[in-house]
Amino acid sequence: MDVDPSRVSFKIVVKKVERPFSHDPLDEFEWLCQTLGFLEPIDKDKTAASIFKVMLAASDKGQALTSTAIADRIGMSRTAVINHLNNLMRSGIVVRAGKYYMLRSRSMLRTIEEIQEDVERIFQKMKKTALEIDQELGVIPEPKE
Repeated sequence: MDVDPSRVSFKIVVKKVERPFSHDPLDEFEWLCQTLGFLEPIDKDKTAASIFKVMLAASDKGQALTSTAIADRIGMSRTAVINHLNNLMRSGIVVRAGKYYMLRSRSMLRTIEEIQEDVERIFQKMKKTALEIDQELGVIPEPKE
């Protein structure tokens, strides 16, 4: 049931959000969710964060969950859960294999590290392409300071 997130198209969102002053784990969890772009003010019930938390706990145990199982665990409709799961899949945080959903990694830290690796890999490809374009156009890149 392994799905390689690097083979799936997704949109990486990283927002600059002020970190909470408290060191309350729930506040910091919500801050991470906001920073990753899936805890929006419109989500008054913090459903996306609830889904992520349930999936993080399941992932730690090596489990994948159906949308119905997630809906049952958080007490939301399956339709609402699927909407949030689709958003989380578009952001590359959740992957789907058949009817099962899972986090791309087994921990919060590893998920963030994988997103960072994705960003670095994308920027390396962009820099290589930009250099090729500059060379083709005869443009000499300015040296880095």
